Amino acid sequence: MQSKQERVSETIGTEKISRDRQATRLFSKDMMLLMVINFLVMTAVTTQMGTLPLYVTRLGGNAVMSGLVVGIWGLAALAARIPVGKLIDSYGRKQLVLIGIGILAIDFSMLIFVSTIVSLIILRAVQGIGNGTQSTAVATLVADKIPKEKLSIGLGYFSISQTLPAAIGPAIGLMIVENLGFQSLFYFSLLLVSLAFLLTLFIKDSYDIDTQVQKTKQVKTGFKALIRLQSIWVPSLLIFVVSFANAAVAAFLIQFGEQKNLSPAVVGLSFTAQAVIGALARIWFGRMYLYFKSFVLILAGIVMIAAAYICIAFGDTIELLLLAGALDGLGFALLMPLMNAVVLRDVTSEQRGRATAIFSSGTDVAYGLGALVWGIVVSLIGFQGMYLCTTLVVLATLGLVLTHRQLLS
Repeated sequence: MQSKQERVSETIGTEKISRDRQATRLFSKDMMLLMVINFLVMTAVTTQMGTLPLYVTRLGGNAVMSGLVVGIWGLAALAARIPVGKLIDSYGRKQLVLIGIGILAIDFSMLIFVSTIVSLIILRAVQGIGNGTQSTAVATLVADKIPKEKLSIGLGYFSISQTLPAAIGPAIGLMIVENLGFQSLFYFSLLLVSLAFLLTLFIKDSYDIDTQVQKTKQVKTGFKALIRLQSIWVPSLLIFVVSFANAAVAAFLIQFGEQKNLSPAVVGLSFTAQAVIGALARIWFGRMYLYFKSFVLILAGIVMIAAAYICIAFGDTIELLLLAGALDGLGFALLMPLMNAVVLRDVTSEQRGRATAIFSSGTDVAYGLGALVWGIVVSLIGFQGMYLCTTLVVLATLGLVLTHRQLLS
């Protein structure tokens, strides 16, 4: 018969095993909830990507105003990320997620009653701030929930909640606008973010603010200190460069297709292939990560993205454009979680918010600046020449990867 001491020891041992399993578990309840929350918010945002320029036209605006409505969203998100990163590390993750989603809910509520272009531009800027806040906070909270030894795989799975909305959001938005009108679209987006807000209340934030206050007195956690770390600036620079090149696809592929007598609907299938293949690749990322070294996956991702741009440059059929979309989606599916994991691998929990903000800011700048630069390049050497240039830009990152092979492995 067991003694009382033996039973207590057995109970303690069982509890310890349970805690250890929980610590190494990838798909915890919080992780699943965060994926659903991110999916809802990103779907609400992406439903407006292709529809708001139409709304500007409805309000009597021109192409310049449409561009401003689209562009100010990214600039506002960029402006929010760095200060938000500091707030996330200082006051906790969950609070900033709720604040960001709350800003989006208020913004969508006010969009229902918008009747002027000036109001629309202002609300789009507010929407960018809200999205920059919640996305940075959610990404940091996810990093807290993933066991460190499974960081790359976990981030790969989480990014599915960002890729799928990019595939279905614009189509849902156009369908709602065509059948029910713009006000219904804003109600739909409001419903999604309101549901995300309620689900966030059930998330447990394990970040200890009191401990963080003590640690920040001993560790340099400022932006300047972090940006000097190779483990942050190297992967952030790599993603910046490939995103800068990809801005040429996001901004000009439809126009290039029209030059080759391909309809926007046909060219749009390339973006669909990019999103679907990217999502499927992230589902199987864990298996790929088991069979291939991370350095090999990084090299493969870069080569695939470069090959995609070659297909676009010389492709005049839907088959080549679909292949380009698939290669682009697969390449980014390999690079993004791996580079994000490198950024978060060596930082402490009280540095994660700012590290995530730095990594995300590079992408914001890349797409905004890239659209401007490649527009100038197109006017000088044409679409084909531009896409050949993007190929060279992406291949140039191989030098960065080879130079910092040990870091990226």
